[in-house]
Formats: sequence, structure tokens, C-alpha cells
Amino acid sequence: MRTRHSFILQYSDVDSSRHIRLSDLEKYLLEAGGVSANQMGFGTDTVLERYNCAWVLIHLTIEMDYLPKYLDEMVIETWVEDNYHMFSVRNYGIYIRKDGEDFQVGRATSSWTLLNMQTRQVDLRGFSEEVWSTIIDKTKVEFTRIPRLQKIDVPTRTLAHTIHYSDLDYNNHCNSCKYLQFMLNADDRLTALYPIRLDINYVKEVYKDERIQVDVLEKTDEEGRLHSLQYCLLAEDGGISCTALLQRVTQ
Repeated sequence: MRTRHSFILQYSDVDSSRHIRLSDLEKYLLEAGGVSANQMGFGTDTVLERYNCAWVLIHLTIEMDYLPKYLDEMVIETWVEDNYHMFSVRNYGIYIRKDGEDFQVGRATSSWTLLNMQTRQVDLRGFSEEVWSTIIDKTKVEFTRIPRLQKIDVPTRTLAHTIHYSDLDYNNHCNSCKYLQFMLNADDRLTALYPIRLDINYVKEVYKDERIQVDVLEKTDEEGRLHSLQYCLLAEDGGISCTALLQRVTQ
């Protein structure tokens, strides 16, 4: 079962090019997914009340042919593809609405799990809900796999940041969209280009007052043009908290 959600982009959503920031695009994807989950009966409030759990984002891939601009009406279509053991896969279509017609400009897929708020471990009880059988739409949004992203030995750029109150979400750890914001603060040179693809993997939570570091590795094509930016966000203990790859999409 699919739902559609409409948003008018405001000044706070765009950068100096008047196009939406990727971190704000992620915010709207997560918001649309959250609203849809609540409408279907398995949203955050439901799983928190029944199981003391919260939905946690594990992976997100976004591919954009065009980035919506200030005052565009952006429409996000979303559906749950299926549950695979401990992961739930939610997909998205991204559109711009003009004169009552929706034109697709992007697509995305995400993987989620249920985290027990007390044990901080994966909790599978919510995946047994009967509601799933009535709402799953097995339509896939497929992307080519990228190699597993590791630590960067010799970064091109680095950025240090301390997690503050404004970075936290209702789970009391760093908001998912903030990780991407930190990465783009370290190097934003590909954000104004499209078509573009973003892959981001969430590995380990970081918390208030924790000092993190973003390492960036740039890669160029045969003509010396910037082709991709690889990011690795390190927690205070030096472990990987989040990795991402932002790259041009070749036609």
C-alpha cells in the first residue's frame, strides 16, 4: 500500500543555489515514511508503546535526476517493500508537482530495524504484527551495489564536531539527517550537481558531548574532474559511526 505526501520547499530547505540540500531531502523522506507508518498502524508511537522500541535507519540510497528548488511542490510516494528477517525495506518515489501533474525526479530505498530502547539491541517482536500482510507492496527500487565503505587512511579533508543539543532526536542520540549534514559541511562540492547518487550507512550511534570526526576522500575521473566523495564519520572512540558515498551518475 502506497501513500503520497506533499511539501512546499521553503528558504530553510535550500542552499544558495535555491535547490534543496541533500540533508533536507533526507529529512522529508524520513518524515514521509514516518507519517505513512503511523497511518498504517506501525509507526513510532505504536512500537514504542507496545514494545518499547523505536525505528532506526540503517541504510539509505537516493538517486536524483534533478534537485527540487525553492517553492517547488515536492511529492514523496512511499511504501514498504517487505520485511527481511531483522530489516524492513521502505522505498520512495520523488516527484515535482506542476499544474496538477507529478513528474518523477528521483527515487530512494531505505532499510530500517527496531531497536529496543532499554537494551539498545535489535528487537524482532514488531515484525510479527499482522498488519504487515495487508500493507506490503513488493515493488522494488533497485540500485547497483557499491563496495563496502571502510575507514579512510589518507583523507583529502577532515572536519571535527562536538555533538550538541540541537543535533539530538527523540531517541536522545544524533539525528540521522545530522550525520549527512556534518559530512556535507566537510565537503559539499558535489551537492549542486545532478544526476547524483547518495549511499549512506548508519553503523553506530553517537551522543551529546561526543566529539566526532568526518574524513573525506575525493576521487576524480580520467579527465581529472571530481567524480565522487567518500565520507567516514568516526566516533570519539575511533570506531566507524557512519559512512557515505556521494557520486555523479553517468548517463
